[in-house]
Amino acid sequence: MKELDRSAFSLTIPVTALRVPTKSVGQIKADLAEDVLKLPKLRNVVEDEASKDYRIVLLKPEITWPGLNEASGRLRALVSERGWQAVEHKVTVGYDHWSADDVLRAVLPSENEAPTSYEQIGHIAHMNLRDQYLEYKEIIGQVILDKSPTVTMVVNKLDTIDNTFRNFQMEVLAGTEDFVAQVRENDCVFRFDYSKVYWNSRLHSEHERLIKMFARGASVCDVMAGVGPFAIPAARRGALVWANDLNPASHEALQDNIRTNKVQDRVRAFCMDGRAFIRKAFADYIALVAASGAPSLPPLAKSNTSKQKIAAREQAIVVPSPSFDHVVMNLPAIAIEFLDAFRGLFRSIAGAAARDESQKPINMPTVHTHCFTKAEDPERDILQRACRALGFPEDDYKLLDATVFYVRRVAPNKDMYCLSLRLPESVAYAETADETQVPAGVSGTKRKQQQDEGDDECDDNGRTSGKTSDAKAARSDVEERASN
Repeated sequence: MKELDRSAFSLTIPVTALRVPTKSVGQIKADLAEDVLKLPKLRNVVEDEASKDYRIVLLKPEITWPGLNEASGRLRALVSERGWQAVEHKVTVGYDHWSADDVLRAVLPSENEAPTSYEQIGHIAHMNLRDQYLEYKEIIGQVILDKSPTVTMVVNKLDTIDNTFRNFQMEVLAGTEDFVAQVRENDCVFRFDYSKVYWNSRLHSEHERLIKMFARGASVCDVMAGVGPFAIPAARRGALVWANDLNPASHEALQDNIRTNKVQDRVRAFCMDGRAFIRKAFADYIALVAASGAPSLPPLAKSNTSKQKIAAREQAIVVPSPSFDHVVMNLPAIAIEFLDAFRGLFRSIAGAAARDESQKPINMPTVHTHCFTKAEDPERDILQRACRALGFPEDDYKLLDATVFYVRRVAPNKDMYCLSLRLPESVAYAETADETQVPAGVSGTKRKQQQDEGDDECDDNGRTSGKTSDAKAARSDVEERASN
């Protein structure tokens, strides 16, 4: 079947039933639950057309009429004791009664597997169909649409990557084309054009885990913020956040979501290359605190008058750190390479004063970097890659103040992790030659377009992973581009 014929799923089943007084129905459903018919979306008690004082109770198909074979001993005893009449009844089940899995197993060549899994983003069901199912994609999309009450559009991910921001293309399989989705997560509302940015609902737990690490009054630098799944909930919990994304569509959605969630006084949005943002954000924030003192966050705006009065009595939240407490880099394919932006970062800000230990009031941030690995020893692989990017001795990777947290499996033999690393002072104040610095205006995302497409897992910012190059080779590539 290549076109969905819903009438083909109509089926009439003869079943045995009991004609019982209406007052006895409750007892039967409670005491004889193992004998009663159980089918999705189908009532097992129907009216008796001959009398309003009686009901017809449908029994499971295994119980035959008139002998009540396969019925429980309790049922047969009650029928004999109370004189209930066993009758034959015909049940008609149609397309609406079958699950998506039932329907697709019936129409696809293989009955062993039905492609019914999808990620739901608002009203959008996002599928990633294997090649063997592509010739049936329209019928698959229609079945998913029919069987999912909150879905109004079904899309399938295509293999091609078509722009600087590495958003994947999608085709609409069923429903009304509308890519503007609204999602609720961590008590916040996010609205965005799903065709222009990336949202991964499977990362809900990871978003929540990191957000809970940001204390009230923390300062957070979100380098690859996407539409704000880390930044906005963190702000609502009492953090000050500077959030950035290179994708203009993500930046626009981020700004809208900041307003929607009423955190304008707690989140600043930027649209820059990640490395350039790291250096600018730290320099500007440290200068701001030095000039104006510790920032304070006003209470969140409330929607009604009574809550406004309560908010007016709440105290402002003081942000005490002279620099950022946390940095989030959620671009798993290449984020670990961006650690090189922290080499000599505070020396470049503090200047000559950095040579004097007494002139180092800047707190060392914890940098949370998402990454992929296929290594047999993922912790060692990730820490050594981080060392290479940081310019930290690779053999001393165990000396790093770091934890490696498993997030999820994204493909066979490929896992996503989060490296949470306290930036070493030796790295932050390291002397670096100007010629070794990666030009701030060169995008790491553009650089990755020259690499193989690799696996098709995506991060929160709309970039697919690809194969991650060695950090040194990646920097050489950028320097070569800058010189041309």
